[in-house]
Amino acid sequence: MINDIINKILWFIGLILLQVLLLDKIILAGVATPMAYIYLLMLWNRNGIRWILLLTGFVLGIVIDSFENMPGVNASACVMLAMLQPFFLNLFIPREQQYEPSLVPSLKTLGWVGYLKYALFCVLTHHLMVLALEYFSLADVTGLVTRVVGCSALTLLIVMMFEMVKIHWEKS
Repeated sequence: MINDIINKILWFIGLILLQVLLLDKIILAGVATPMAYIYLLMLWNRNGIRWILLLTGFVLGIVIDSFENMPGVNASACVMLAMLQPFFLNLFIPREQQYEPSLVPSLKTLGWVGYLKYALFCVLTHHLMVLALEYFSLADVTGLVTRVVGCSALTLLIVMMFEMVKIHWEKS
């Protein structure tokens, strides 16, 4: 339990620093910026305490908002992702692990296809909310869709790289 809390705090600090110091500076083709901080919410285990997940999502979003000068946009998207994350996780759990209460979503537990679907649902949901609130208009739907797809692709790539590093780290 204590190790899990320390692990989550380290992920929280590390992902915020990575986002603020490096990833916010990346803008590919003027449309795509990765938002890897949502990986913390995607790591939440199946029997995790829901109100702590929601609070973590809110605090994570507010901290990112304060650095990006976007009041409430990331906080609302992170809280929405925190609310939907257990539902998304239950969608892609393999049949043989359906009754395992402390399942942690990863490539190892969900498999490649299941984890990719889970991550895609989480990333698209978050990015659609963030960018729709940022645009706050449907005047340029193609621009919004382009940004959602571009940002989601970059974020998904980073999330999968995190998972590959975790697998390699656990092996050694």
